[in-house]
Amino acid sequence: MPEPICWLASYPKSGNTWVRFLLHQYFFGRVESSGAVDAAIPDVHVRSEIFEGVPVDGVLLAKTHHRLMSTMPHRERTRRAIYIVRHPRDVMWSAFNYTRLISTAEVAARISPEGYMRNFIRLGGDPLYVQFGFGSLIEHAGSWCSHPTLDVHIVRYEDLRLDAHEELASMLRFMGHEPDAERVGQAVEASSFNRMRSLECEEKVSGVSSTVFSGGSSSVRTGRLFMNAATLGRSLDEIAPGLDALAEERFGWFLRRFGYESPAGMRRQRSNAG
Repeated sequence: MPEPICWLASYPKSGNTWVRFLLHQYFFGRVESSGAVDAAIPDVHVRSEIFEGVPVDGVLLAKTHHRLMSTMPHRERTRRAIYIVRHPRDVMWSAFNYTRLISTAEVAARISPEGYMRNFIRLGGDPLYVQFGFGSLIEHAGSWCSHPTLDVHIVRYEDLRLDAHEELASMLRFMGHEPDAERVGQAVEASSFNRMRSLECEEKVSGVSSTVFSGGSSSVRTGRLFMNAATLGRSLDEIAPGLDALAEERFGWFLRRFGYESPAGMRRQRSNAG
């Protein structure tokens, strides 16, 4: 009988990889390779058919960008979910970087920042993500966080940046584990942005194929990395005046639902109420 799943769910570019690293470092020890993360906490988009990892107390931790729908792979194994959110503007900046990362240098140079952002706002998400069936940012969040019965724990990227120790401890309690303060501290230190970025560069320079860090060795030379900038609070208006206002109007529900209309750093009560 396959293990039930606690999903690490998010719209792409919201911080899922960071959460995978944090939980891996806590439960399974220091990450020596990105492949170890994928082996223990699998990505349903990488190996959806043979979907196994290393269970924690009989529950498999697994990553998904799918909306919570009846057609979602392994939907029947769902027990609970940790849902990671990030301010829409920062998602857009990160998604823009990712689009350039997976493109050839020639194509990347032709991608207009303004054109990309306006298209993202118009569709409510990245065209590729919509094509993959992830839907818009609002549709995706609504499917997970407005579900009437599923037990969902919400993690804001911004709160992780503010206090990763507390956010990791909160995730562990949600999963039924009393946090070990020393292990939490070690996991947070080992999962810093600089450590993860260094691992990405080491693997790419060494020619290691990774299902976690997209892009090849050329991306290191060009400075286009998966672990790019950990953007926080960057305005869209630096591209074109008025883009911030358009984004706020388009993603109003999302901003209100997850407390982004509040002062920066204010914590939101975590619940699965819509």
